Amino acid sequence: MRRWAAALACALALGAPALGAGGCATDRPEGVDGDLTNGWRPMPAAAPFRPQAGACHAEIVETGTAENYEPVACTAAHLAETVAVADLAAAGPLKSPKDGMAKAFATCSQKASAFLGGDWRTGWVVLQPVLPSAKAWTGGAHWVRCDVAESSPIDGTLVRRTGSMKGTVKAGGKLRMACANPKIAGESVAEMHPVACASTHTAEFAGLFSTAKAASSDLSEAELAKGCDAAIAKFTGLRDDATLPSRIGWLGFPPDDTAWRMGDRAVRCFLWLNGEKMKGSYRGAGPGKLKIHYAN
Repeated sequence: MRRWAAALACALALGAPALGAGGCATDRPEGVDGDLTNGWRPMPAAAPFRPQAGACHAEIVETGTAENYEPVACTAAHLAETVAVADLAAAGPLKSPKDGMAKAFATCSQKASAFLGGDWRTGWVVLQPVLPSAKAWTGGAHWVRCDVAESSPIDGTLVRRTGSMKGTVKAGGKLRMACANPKIAGESVAEMHPVACASTHTAEFAGLFSTAKAASSDLSEAELAKGCDAAIAKFTGLRDDATLPSRIGWLGFPPDDTAWRMGDRAVRCFLWLNGEKMKGSYRGAGPGKLKIHYAN
């Protein structure tokens, strides 16, 4: 019984100093002082989920959560690439991710253009701001994940690709809009087939114009003509006057409804000479090359 009691006293001493049990310390391993708490580091505070820039993703999403976050290597097949993750610093008065979309889109537009090497709207590119869930937003997660994807100029579908899109919209970049052979069906463009400007083509990207219309359906053909005429005049070195419609034609591509709701208001304008074949770029062509020869 005494031996058992002595052993129990030593066991208790490991949790708290034992009264009158000084001999127990000799039974501890070297370097063990019997205090189980004074060497422990405090547990780190739980960190909220936050995605990382530089990752690629198999699919496009609108809401980012820890559950659907499955990044893949950009060398593997993917649809989307995260070019940046930014904080929406002024998100305090914004009560939901939907309220933060306008700021998120503007922030991602800047980040994407810097990453791609040129205004993302001048490339065969889709921009997708990814926001936290409503619950995470309420909990203080006010970030936006800026994803970009390649779109097919032929039919607008997303392209599953390998490799990064970094620098692909700079001058001469693989995804930068330039010359093309459109397929016209009635009054609409059914397809766009990019070609090198040195080869024969019937259209050339000239620039953008932005509108303040609340919906794409509010944009009239007259407004499209006015905006694209101005963009093409600047591109070709023509005067934007009454003779312009007799010199050039245009093809205008407003954003789709989804992009419009997010904040994209830029119309992409192509120089088009009613199907006449062009060769080489018409940048700065001027009135000498673009003569009056259309009935207005």
